[in-house]
This record gives sequence, C-alpha cells and structure tokens, in this order.
Amino acid sequence: MIKRIKGLFLTAILTVFFIGVTATHAKAETYLTGEFTITLDDGENGKTYRGCDAQGKCINLENGTSWRDNGYRGITWENGDYTYSVSWRENANEGMYLNIYNKDKQILRRQLVETTENVGTLKGVTYCDVVNITSGQLALRDSPNGQSRAGLDNGNNVLLKKQEAIWAYVSVVQGPNTRINGLSGWVNSNYLHCTKEPID
Repeated sequence: MIKRIKGLFLTAILTVFFIGVTATHAKAETYLTGEFTITLDDGENGKTYRGCDAQGKCINLENGTSWRDNGYRGITWENGDYTYSVSWRENANEGMYLNIYNKDKQILRRQLVETTENVGTLKGVTYCDVVNITSGQLALRDSPNGQSRAGLDNGNNVLLKKQEAIWAYVSVVQGPNTRINGLSGWVNSNYLHCTKEPID
C-alpha cells in the first residue's frame, strides 16, 4: 500500500511552490490548507497527524510511516480505508502537500501553508476568494500600490493576514493559476470575498 501511494505522489507532485521544506518541517509544525488546520509532530506514538476542520471536528493519527524515494520524502498514515500522506521534495524551494485517499481514489490534495500561530490559541482565520475580475488579473504587489509581482484570477483562494485601508496582505492558498500558490503580497481588497472560519 505504501509503495503504491508513493508512486502516486511522485507523479502528482507539482514543482511550483515556495515553501522551503526539509525533513524538520514534518515535526511540530502547524499548517493551514483550505478549510483545514494540520499539525504534524513527533509524539510518544511515533509521527502524529492532527487535522481539524472549520467546525472544530478533528482527526488524530499516530505511528506515521516515513518514506524516501527519488528525492522525495513523506509520511503516511493508514486509517481504515483512508490513507493520509504528507509529501515534499528534498532540498527544493517547493511546498508540502496533503493527500488523502479512500482506497484507490484520491479525494483531497492540498498545499500546506505554514503558520506561526499556535492552533490552540488561534480563534479563527480569514480566507478570501478573488472575485469580479472582468479583464486581466488582480495584481499581487510587493507593497500597497507597489510593483506587481504576479496576477490572481477569479477563483484563487487566499489567506488574509492583514488589512490597511483597501489593501490586503494575503498568501495565495490555491486556485486556477497554480504557479503562484504560496506567494504573499498586497492586493486590492475590493476584489476579495472573505469569510472568517473558526478553527478551535
């Protein structure tokens, strides 16, 4: 089973994300991925996984199996018919990915966005969708009204980190133009539709 899952990851992993990941990133770290908060740790029962949704429903998995194959590393947990796995490429400025399978079918694939906030004290997070772009793209800028470094499309999902007047500092979570997932910058908040999601 583990060997099969590894093979699936190697063909599915994209190489366009910015988070510099080494083996240490799979220890005692908290990540945001869409509507989920994921905490990875080394516990008394081996490598552990804790995933919580916006309603506070959580799953805890223990005794994760580590693997390494052709420059990629990962940790996999089995839970009945479900397989949860986190994977990354060694020595590369790319992202970590959460993949969930039900038997042979992949049912979820999300990039993990690292957060420095303690999930135990974080009351909520604000996610926004890019909306109402009728032509071109929404500029992701180095500073408020500064130089554009990338463009966002309708449907891109971002994590709101702070707001200054109409300018919002965001981190791109996922969307149609996947090459910019993981980038952070300033956007015009008039083109964002946001919701705050509790995670505790």
